[in-house]
Amino acid sequence: MRTPLLVIPCALIPLLLLGCDEERPVGRLAPGPAPAPIPAPGGPLYSPWVLELEGDAEGPFTEISFKDVGLSRRPDADRERVYEAIAMSLAQQIDADAELALESRVRYSEAMSDPSNHRSCAPRHVYVDLWEGRAPARWGYSLWSGCGEDDQFAWREVRRPPGDGSEAIASLTRSIAGSLREAVRTGCFTRAC
Repeated sequence: MRTPLLVIPCALIPLLLLGCDEERPVGRLAPGPAPAPIPAPGGPLYSPWVLELEGDAEGPFTEISFKDVGLSRRPDADRERVYEAIAMSLAQQIDADAELALESRVRYSEAMSDPSNHRSCAPRHVYVDLWEGRAPARWGYSLWSGCGEDDQFAWREVRRPPGDGSEAIASLTRSIAGSLREAVRTGCFTRAC
């Protein structure tokens, strides 16, 4: 004996398709130009601002670079200013930290902003991933001593004071300097220790 096929009465087909009508109007737009599309994320951006570090003793790292993994919602000109301000502020924090005993110099390198120059990890280099969060306003960062998952040695989010002035950026760089100090003190530049 055959199983009967499910027969949908023809009167029900229009009712089933009613929810699938994609051209149903949902409202009128005000006259004027269409809003600009939101650009699709194209991957992380890299800051051209790099810190070079020197100390009396052979330190664990000699260079710090920055990767933007969540500041990119800003306009390009604003983002470039923020990159520079973060590098300068972190240099001041490191120079003022007696425990780190390092001197820093900020260098602009157009090559560092090219993603193709970040395909391998350099020795004695700290990589800083940066992002912003909203509600509440906060900065976020993670510190890496290499390219593998186990090379992440810090992850923090800190409250961001209103605006983009020096105090707002200093709230971020004080925390980064503190994480670097802790890593140097413990000798731990990986996730495992």
